[in-house]
Amino acid sequence: MKTIWRVFAYLKRYPLLASAMLACAVIGTLMLIVFPLVTKQVLDVVIHQHHPEKLMPLVWLAVIAALLQNGLNSLRLVLNNTFEQRVIFDLRSDLYSHIQLLPLRWFDNRATGDLMTRLLEDVTAVERVLIDGIEQGIVAVLTMIVALAWMCYVSFKLTLFALSPVPFLAGGALWYTLTAHRRYRLQRRAASAMNALLHDNLSGIRQIRSFVRERQEHMRFNRVSDELRRATLVVMKVWAAYNPSMYLIGMLGVILTVFLGTRAVLAGTMQLGDLGAFLLAVGYLYEPVGKLHQLNQLIQAGRAAGERVFEIIDEPVEAQGGRKFEREVRGEIEFRNVNFSYGSELPALSDVSFHARPGETIALVGQTGAGKSTLINLLTRFYEFEDGDILIDGQSIRDINVHELREKIGMVTQESFLFNGSIREN
Repeated sequence: MKTIWRVFAYLKRYPLLASAMLACAVIGTLMLIVFPLVTKQVLDVVIHQHHPEKLMPLVWLAVIAALLQNGLNSLRLVLNNTFEQRVIFDLRSDLYSHIQLLPLRWFDNRATGDLMTRLLEDVTAVERVLIDGIEQGIVAVLTMIVALAWMCYVSFKLTLFALSPVPFLAGGALWYTLTAHRRYRLQRRAASAMNALLHDNLSGIRQIRSFVRERQEHMRFNRVSDELRRATLVVMKVWAAYNPSMYLIGMLGVILTVFLGTRAVLAGTMQLGDLGAFLLAVGYLYEPVGKLHQLNQLIQAGRAAGERVFEIIDEPVEAQGGRKFEREVRGEIEFRNVNFSYGSELPALSDVSFHARPGETIALVGQTGAGKSTLINLLTRFYEFEDGDILIDGQSIRDINVHELREKIGMVTQESFLFNGSIREN
C-alpha cells in the first residue's frame, strides 16, 4: 500500500478543497438519519396510532432532508473533481518533468510506447483511484457509521445478527487485496508491450511497407494484443466470482435480519416502526459495503499503475551540479585519452585524443559505428565517459553545469526531426 500512500501525499497540497469536500460529505451523510426516523414515525404514529395530521410535517421534513443531501452531494462532486484534477495535473507534470531530466542512457533500453502508456494510461488509472476512490470511500464509510449507529440505537441484539456476514466479507476483501496486485500488474505490462509495438510500427511504417512485412507485423501485433486480452480476462474472471459472492453474503445478512426482525414484531418485543426503520438502515449499511468492494478493485488497479509511475519518478536524474564557464567560450576542444562503452560489450571509444583549436573546422570520418556520433554525445554529456577527460577552453566538462554546457554548443543532428507545431515552435 506504500504506492497508494504516495499518491495520497499529493492531496496535502490542497487542504481547503479537501476540507470543504469532507464537510459536504459529513453533513450530507448525516441527513440519512432523517429517513429512518420519518419511517418510524409514519408507521408507529401516523398509521398505528392514527394521527394523519402529522403526516405532512414528516413528508416536508423528508423532502427538505433529501434536497439538502442531494444539494451537498452535487457540491461535493464539483469540489471532488476540481480537487482531484489538480492532483492528477501535478502528478502528470511531475512525471513528465522527471522524464526530461533522466540521462539518455536510461532511454536506450526503454520503448517510447511504454513510457507513453505510463504517462497517459497509468496516470489515468491513478486518477480513477483519486476521483472515484476518495469520493466513494469517504461517503461509504460515513454512511456505514451513521447506519450502524442508528441500528444499535434501535436494537443492539438485532444489529449483531445483521453484522454476522461481516467476517466473511472482510475475509473475501482481504483475499482479493492480497492476490489482485499480480494480476493487475501483468495487465499493465501487457498494455505497455502492445502500445510499444504499435508506436514502433507506426513510426516505421515506411520500412514495413518497403520490405512487404505487413502480414508478419500484423501477426506480431495480434500476439501481443492477445496477451493483453488474456491478462484482462484473468482479472475479470476473478472479479466476476468475487463481486457477486460478496453481494450474496450481504443479501443473506439482510434476509436473516428480516426473518429475526419479523419474529420480534410478532412476539411483541419490537414495534413495526422500529423494524421498518431498522431495515432501511440495513440497506444503508450494505449498499456502501458493495461500493467498497468496487473501490477495492479500483485501488488494486491503481496500485499496479502507480508502481509503474513512481518507478520512473524514483529513477536518479542527470547530474545537475557544476559551475558556469569562467569567461566567454572561445571553442577550444580537447579529448584526452577518452574511453567509453555503451554497456558491457566492447568499448565504443578507446584511448581517443585530439585537439581542436578555436576557429578550426574538424571533420570526423569513419565507418558506421566507428564512434563519430559518440564523440559528440560525450562532448554534450548526453553520456558520461569512463576514463580520460574532455576539456573546453581548458576546463573539464565534468566541472561545468550541464545546462550551461549545452547552451554553448550548437548541434545539427544527422536526421531532422519536426515537432507537431508551427515553424516558430520548431
